[in-house]
Amino acid sequence: MAEVPVIQILDKKDFFKQALVPLPNELPLPPLAASSLRIKTEVMCLTMNNFTYCKLGSLLNWWDVHPLPASTLAPYNDADTYGRINCWGYARVLESTSAAAPPGSYLWGYLPIGTLPLDMDVRAGAVPGQVLVTSAYRQHLMPIYNRYIVVPDPEALSAEIARRADGVAYDALLRVMHETAYLLSAFVFAPDPHATVPPGPDPTGWGAGKADLDDATVLVFAPGSKVALAFAHVLRSPARTGAKPRRVVGVASEWSRSFVEGTGLYDAVMSSSSQTDPVAVLAGLGADPKDLRDDKVVIFDFGGRGGAPAKWAAALQPAVAELLFVAIGGEVSDPGKDDGTAAGKPPAPPFEMVQANADDMRSAAMGKVGERAYFEGLGASWVTMREEGVKGFKVRWGEGMVDVREGWDELARGRVRPDEGLAFKL
Repeated sequence: MAEVPVIQILDKKDFFKQALVPLPNELPLPPLAASSLRIKTEVMCLTMNNFTYCKLGSLLNWWDVHPLPASTLAPYNDADTYGRINCWGYARVLESTSAAAPPGSYLWGYLPIGTLPLDMDVRAGAVPGQVLVTSAYRQHLMPIYNRYIVVPDPEALSAEIARRADGVAYDALLRVMHETAYLLSAFVFAPDPHATVPPGPDPTGWGAGKADLDDATVLVFAPGSKVALAFAHVLRSPARTGAKPRRVVGVASEWSRSFVEGTGLYDAVMSSSSQTDPVAVLAGLGADPKDLRDDKVVIFDFGGRGGAPAKWAAALQPAVAELLFVAIGGEVSDPGKDDGTAAGKPPAPPFEMVQANADDMRSAAMGKVGERAYFEGLGASWVTMREEGVKGFKVRWGEGMVDVREGWDELARGRVRPDEGLAFKL
């Protein structure tokens, strides 16, 4: 008898609340359509990024990627209230009617959380070893979520999965985060600033002057987050030749400071406490407060808490020659405790701010160098980070949907340590 598939279903507004819902009526599975793949999530991760997908799910269509199955029972069949969110990892191809990926192969990409197989209409990508989703209901998504990588050696990957290798977990936890970091380092803040691409959809006002990190002080908030760790790694890489920042400083909470210091990825690590004086911090790093008017400071906010990144930017703005604030992530708080005060458009900050978006950056980068060259460079950079790892970072493996539920609860309650990554075999 076939195993009854189980999926995670969330309250869209209070997404810390979850349920594991069995779907016996989804069996037997229907015949697979032409030019399609039937895949099943096999390795996945949970990070704070999952909560970001929930928080912005209605705005950016992330609730639409994996709709509620037709057989979902009440009350969870109410799509206005409940939904499914997504993860990154590996899926096994169970059946295929496309030459792009045979049965038994693996795909890496954006996956559903659960054991219910997913059918996707696909076509081969322009880059060998990639497939693009053509299912009509997914065409309003950003293209980054409709591109999957076909694993070239499925037997080797299967063996890695069986022994719970760190590299497999890194692929789930860090690979997509690394791509955002790579785009920022190699294209937006390119070693040759004249080769820059804009961080978002609007190129107006973006150019070599803003993209130049030469001799700048880089302040990284949420420096222990996975995308920040990847950014610090690629920024320090020997492969990055040309303009380099004077220093890369992590600004961390006390909760993560010890781990961030231990990674060795930052020139210095400072406290993000409200008691910290940002100008004094720069002075302590060797900058003469009288000479700060000659300094350029670039703040990268990967999700700093308590409004600390904006407070630092406001304090430093009048003291330095140039300040640029780059927003990549945002703080995720308990959705059940939202008092509504955050509703509405926030006031314009008293400093220059740009918002980075991975899909926009990727499209611009591919337009500049071509798809194949882009993915070759990205792949080489990722192989280096995967092999080197992050000092002090530990993978905690779980197995099955019950462990996924427990991991989600741990993240929601703030019980996952800064030096831990949660990976799961389904």
